[in-house]
Amino acid sequence: MSDLDNLSLPRMIGRYQVLHLLGSGAMGSVVLAEDPRIKRKVAIKLMKLDAVRTEADQHEYLARFQREAEVSGLLNHPGIVAIYDVGEVEGYGPFLAMEFVAGKPLDGIMKNGPALTLKEKFRIAVGLAEALDHAHAKAIVHRDVKPGNVMVAEDGRPKLMDFGIAKREDASLTQTGTFLGTPSYASPEQIRDGTVDNRSDIFSFGVLVFELMSGQSPFPGTSINTILYRIVNEPPVEVQPPVIGMLPEGWRRVFDKVLAKRPEERHPSCTAFVRDLLDSVTELGKEDRREMLNLMRMSGEAPLPAIVSTSFDETMVVPRSEPRKATWPWITAVVLAVVIGGAWFMFKGPKGTRLQIKSVPSGAKVFVNGLDVGNAPVNQPLVPGDKLRLELKGHQPVTYEIKPGEAPPDFPLQPIISEELLDSVPQGATVVLDEKKLEGVTPLSVQWNQGKHHRLTLTKGKLVFPKDFDPGDVPGGQVFKLMEATTAETRQEPSLDPHAPGALKLAGGFSIHLKADGKDLGELSPGSKAPLSPGTHQLELTNPRHFYKDVRAVTVVAGQMSTLTVPGLATLTVETFPGTGKVLVDGQDSGIESDGSTGIQVAQGRHTITVRGAKGSKTETVDLAGDKGLRFPL
Repeated sequence: MSDLDNLSLPRMIGRYQVLHLLGSGAMGSVVLAEDPRIKRKVAIKLMKLDAVRTEADQHEYLARFQREAEVSGLLNHPGIVAIYDVGEVEGYGPFLAMEFVAGKPLDGIMKNGPALTLKEKFRIAVGLAEALDHAHAKAIVHRDVKPGNVMVAEDGRPKLMDFGIAKREDASLTQTGTFLGTPSYASPEQIRDGTVDNRSDIFSFGVLVFELMSGQSPFPGTSINTILYRIVNEPPVEVQPPVIGMLPEGWRRVFDKVLAKRPEERHPSCTAFVRDLLDSVTELGKEDRREMLNLMRMSGEAPLPAIVSTSFDETMVVPRSEPRKATWPWITAVVLAVVIGGAWFMFKGPKGTRLQIKSVPSGAKVFVNGLDVGNAPVNQPLVPGDKLRLELKGHQPVTYEIKPGEAPPDFPLQPIISEELLDSVPQGATVVLDEKKLEGVTPLSVQWNQGKHHRLTLTKGKLVFPKDFDPGDVPGGQVFKLMEATTAETRQEPSLDPHAPGALKLAGGFSIHLKADGKDLGELSPGSKAPLSPGTHQLELTNPRHFYKDVRAVTVVAGQMSTLTVPGLATLTVETFPGTGKVLVDGQDSGIESDGSTGIQVAQGRHTITVRGAKGSKTETVDLAGDKGLRFPL
């Protein structure tokens, strides 16, 4: 809990026990906490009152903070992050306790993967459409719909968040009140005069889905001015190459409508837009299409009449309208779209026969003539001579050439089997791999199937180290540090921000000089920490005084602290006879004579000891696990 003290954060917020920091910004911090009454984890947003310059601004931000709680309290939807509590901590300021979503932000997934299938993208779009339509039906406009305000839970379901101050802190609100929102996702009317209603959210949602499906922005630009000009004056860009699995004509028609400059020309609701887009899909089977339609309420088509707000500082409220029931003309439109889609592929689609490419297990990335066409199973136009390559993490790649009159078979992918060394500090730990106890203790060599998910647990007495490995992940020679089982106070949770810096904390018997990826990070003493960006880094650890040098790889997780363990110290005494000489450790002069009277502080581990005397020299190799005395003839 010392991190909380260093960051000037409270240990308790109301009745909630603070566990650790999730993220922070100019206007506040978000911490992970636990409600001791019901053992539920919550994310708590704390506002920094001292970050607001004037008393008037402070009053305004407090009002916005309270408004977020009030607005969120009106919403009750599985696709919207719930607000549980609101209060104030003396000396710190107001707080909101909200639902903690274990997952990843959508913007991080879109930028850094993992790659999503077309079905997974539609599940996200459908979930967000339902959440936004729920808010609009409650007469609430979000005004900052963007990937950064969406969390994707571990089960793949999206959660819309930030209906208040967090959105405004990141928004482009100037002192003249031009507009609220993020430039790339703002609607034309939001940019022109700052007025918004539910149709502005529909536009922003259209931009989000355009990016999600294509990986491109509909209004790209290298400056904010360029982006804003294109949003107000230009149509969305053509996606090249077209999105695989969707009709190009249907794509243009749907996005020209949802991204129309005039609000009244857009779709009447977010679900109406997604349903329209679904009609342009060719790569989803009947069951998947039926699943998507079932996820959407059939009553989401009714538009909400717009009102123009005269305030830039309040969450917008619009009148609620009664939803219309689905009618037969809509069903007729779906059938017609399917017929048109089939006709496009028959007469205007790419040449070749559309064949399904499958992998066992499924999910392999498929390349046709070197071009990424998606993840198996995938339908793809193929002609004789086309070269396929399937790649799946943890498996050996497969190549295949299409032959005349032949459909590609189901491709079985063979897992990569490697020999891995499981080691721990301290050594001698019992190994349980995939719920099976292995014979022997660490260090222990095992056959590792890289194509499977593995669960590893190392135990020795009260010490334990648990870790899950995804397919393709391997121990890679890491030495795992055993620790006492964690409590709610010390347990680490994934960061909401995939780019949040992690940290290395040194544990062991002496200080080290640390380099990461060749960059000098300076001296690190036991118990101190060094910040490091998420990812795998190559470390160099040295301490010439104690004859210690090590090179190792370490993986840093966003927002979490990893322990960097160095061995303890041992006292080495060297005595030679009949004469003495200079003692060298690993080729370095220790400054000690081999008379056995003075000990040398040496890092535990293997060392080469050399004594050079007047009549010659002699070398011994020793493994130090504790204090040791050497005596040998010279």
